[in-house]
Amino acid sequence: MSPARDSAVTTRGDDAGSTVRVEADGTGGALVALAGEVDQDCASELWDVLASALSAYPRGLVVDLAEVTFCDCACLNVLLRARLEAGVDPSSRTARFRVVNISPRVARLLELTGTGRYFRNGSGPGAHPAGDGEALG
Repeated sequence: MSPARDSAVTTRGDDAGSTVRVEADGTGGALVALAGEVDQDCASELWDVLASALSAYPRGLVVDLAEVTFCDCACLNVLLRARLEAGVDPSSRTARFRVVNISPRVARLLELTGTGRYFRNGSGPGAHPAGDGEALG
């Protein structure tokens, strides 16, 4: 069974204690909540969960970053890859991958790397800021 379909919680066993929770939103999409330190040690596992969720939820993913206390470039690469893989929902012409509640630590990484424009801070499932579905490449 796909962890994305079972409200998966993935916990790292070290002191960082990062978690990933996937919950269906009732519209064919899912909310993915990340928490703790998300770094190169769990980047591969995070990719597996996001790829599985993208396959399981055709309307796409909303990724909540409010509880992320640390995010490195490995995590950023996973988020960029998932965003690119997700593409656009052809029926609504909106992005299938969005982020909400960007924590200050993640915001700083996005600022330093110049990638903030790829992760507009959306307002939740079904609501897309103007232009959010444009230019995914």
